[in-house]
Amino acid sequence: MPAWLRQFTIDRAALGIMVLLLVAMATRAPVDTDTWWHLRSGDYTLTQGMIHGDPFSHTQAGAVWINHSWGAQLILLAAYRLAGDAGLALYQTLLAVGGLLLLYRAGAGSVYLRAFVLIAGAAAASVFWSARPQMLSFFCTCALLWIVLTWQRGGRDRLWWLVPLLLLWGNLHAGYAIGFLFLGATLAGETLNRLTGTGGVPPAALRKLLLVTLAGAAALLINPYGLDLLLVPFQTVGIGALRAFIQEWNSPDFQGRETWPFIALVVALFGAAWGSR
Repeated sequence: MPAWLRQFTIDRAALGIMVLLLVAMATRAPVDTDTWWHLRSGDYTLTQGMIHGDPFSHTQAGAVWINHSWGAQLILLAAYRLAGDAGLALYQTLLAVGGLLLLYRAGAGSVYLRAFVLIAGAAAASVFWSARPQMLSFFCTCALLWIVLTWQRGGRDRLWWLVPLLLLWGNLHAGYAIGFLFLGATLAGETLNRLTGTGGVPPAALRKLLLVTLAGAAALLINPYGLDLLLVPFQTVGIGALRAFIQEWNSPDFQGRETWPFIALVVALFGAAWGSR
């Protein structure tokens, strides 16, 4: 058998099939209406400078606008100018599949188990995948989890990578708040492990994670809007119309088939926790 053919194992074939399935789920024509005003905002930022007052609205012209997605809008605009709708589809695919491959690297178990879980997760998440700035938050969330999970499991310590990641994230999308939710949960969980004597990372490592989290919070201040950017997540969740009409902000509608993969993940989570040592 030729040497190159011996490299083609069943495990690698399974990994390749997983990647193809993820690409198939992530690649689609851009149809989200938000995409187009993000492109227009990116064009305005590129040609006129940072947006501080609404330049587009008739009834709210000049109203204060903290454009927290300005960096993502420039990336979206570049993708669109490069290849039109195909560029937007590529933007979405690269961020979705790239993020999930980071989670694959952070996971444990056989290639088959990890592939099964990732495909199920992709089926649940793909409902909200679109050519919008939130895809960069999806990728950054996966990158943060990859860094934290490999560190927790005794792998390579990349914790300081979180500081430039959060600095970049803060200039791409206000979804950076998700990162701090995960970091806060990790700090709380590892502290509880130490207090209950059930293991966990050493105290010095826990202190390092706390220091990195604080440094990441400080890095968020490096942005065109200063402190105002830090208020955006809190202000946004207080807008009743967004909570009422944005699908991903609402509780899952279990009558819709698109939520079934999510339900399956929740059931599997409880099953895995029940069966775990």
